[in-house]
Amino acid sequence: MKAPFSVALLLVGGMLGQPHFAAAQAPVVLTAATAPAGVRPALAREETALADPVREALRTLPQAKKKFLAGLPNGDQFLLSVRVIATDTSFRQVSARVLGWHGTTVQALLLPGAADSAAPTEPTPVSFPETAVVDWLLLRASGREEGNYVGRYTDTARQMEGLRLR
Repeated sequence: MKAPFSVALLLVGGMLGQPHFAAAQAPVVLTAATAPAGVRPALAREETALADPVREALRTLPQAKKKFLAGLPNGDQFLLSVRVIATDTSFRQVSARVLGWHGTTVQALLLPGAADSAAPTEPTPVSFPETAVVDWLLLRASGREEGNYVGRYTDTARQMEGLRLR
């Protein structure tokens, strides 16, 4: 699995030389242990609000990791949700398409965020510790999903907020 990651890094690395990437700063993936002091209050609030779905995602992550390491069928994708620093006092959650997993280190491409204009517009290669993972999603070529505990929870919460009470 090392060769595909190297090829992907070379391909994406070649794109990084393009002018529209010159001003972009490499994203910093957060873990609870490495979060800057200014980000910690927002991180603590989110960890409290999402404690149950994150706990379930992390509980099931080892089985999902085994599926990835055993090899996924053509067209399937394994995505991880991680947090990256957005400003001195905030972060955003992003998806990373897993390219390789060596021990407890993940090599992935951070996917561009549709709602965030400050986010890179192209996938960005990154390596991060497994402890940075917030959620996981195994997206089958058929469109079926496995995992996505935090994603489903936040989608349901948004739908509930939008309901009108009589």
